[in-house]
Amino acid sequence: MLAPLSKALTSRAAGPAASALALVLAGVLAASWTLAARRESELKAQVGALAARSEQANLYWRAQLSTCRAEAATPAPPQGRITRVAAAESGDAEAARLASHGPAGFDVCARMEAADQAVLASLHAK
Repeated sequence: MLAPLSKALTSRAAGPAASALALVLAGVLAASWTLAARRESELKAQVGALAARSEQANLYWRAQLSTCRAEAATPAPPQGRITRVAAAESGDAEAARLASHGPAGFDVCARMEAADQAVLASLHAK
């Protein structure tokens, strides 16, 4: 049983065949290495773009918060205008306060949206 294997490994063709196999495997390794490096650079570019978009969104929401706080500090808003009021709290304390006490008018808005959806659904059904 070992004799054919021993004969195959010691034959004259075994050396060149093993060398050719080694060259093919080296080529496959180089190709996969190149593809991995290209994929890594693409992923790094995507992460950079996502980080930039995240920073822009962060700046936008900070500006919204400061505008909201500035509006809350102005004296007596005009009648009939709905204003957003943000306390000068930390983000976690403010989130906890809003979660425990829903914003005023939320139920009214939800009901109006539900009514709008019902009307639109009945129009699409016809």
